Amino acid sequence: MVKILKCIATLVISVSLLGTTSVGSATTNSLTEQEKQQYYKQYVEIVEEVMQKKIGIHIEVLPMEQFQPEDWVEPKEYEARIQNMVDRYLTVERETLNALSSTTNKVVRNLNGETTKTTYIYIPDIIREIEVTGKFETQYNAYHDRQVFGKLENISTQAASSVGTWEQTSYEASLIDGGRTYSIRIEGIYSLNGLSNEKAFTIEFHCNEVGKIY
Repeated sequence: MVKILKCIATLVISVSLLGTTSVGSATTNSLTEQEKQQYYKQYVEIVEEVMQKKIGIHIEVLPMEQFQPEDWVEPKEYEARIQNMVDRYLTVERETLNALSSTTNKVVRNLNGETTKTTYIYIPDIIREIEVTGKFETQYNAYHDRQVFGKLENISTQAASSVGTWEQTSYEASLIDGGRTYSIRIEGIYSLNGLSNEKAFTIEFHCNEVGKIY
């Protein structure tokens, strides 16, 4: 059994992923304690691997003693159910974010030369606006006969709203598209009402032919 905690407005809801099912019971009803411990270890490893992706939901395996006989399924079946749940979440996330107008992704050039671009993160049933700020340098590239990115000094982020808190934990920038685009993966923790969710997202900054960043 897996407990999924979802932050919805001001509520914390505990949801059972596996519930009661007879799938796999024909082969797992007679498991020994040692076999259960081996299964449980694999369950934990499966969940830990999913959590490392920082998709924005919190999944944890319930204590072994709370498992019911029908909860013991083959690890491959357990993994398939976890992946099915993750796929459903990612589908909803993608559809929700795609529904936002692209005109809401504002780009602002600050007086100190930094550029701020807004994006959005999705935590179950919650959308939060995040401001991503970077200090970029551009340079002329003779081969392409245009301006391209030369250097990125720093990336910082902050929540646009005071509802909840956002803490950036790391970022990784990759220069792509012949130096015309910076693809930046950002990781952080969004907290609201005592519940924290690790989240990772990717944002792109582009440089046009005259060096304007958007």
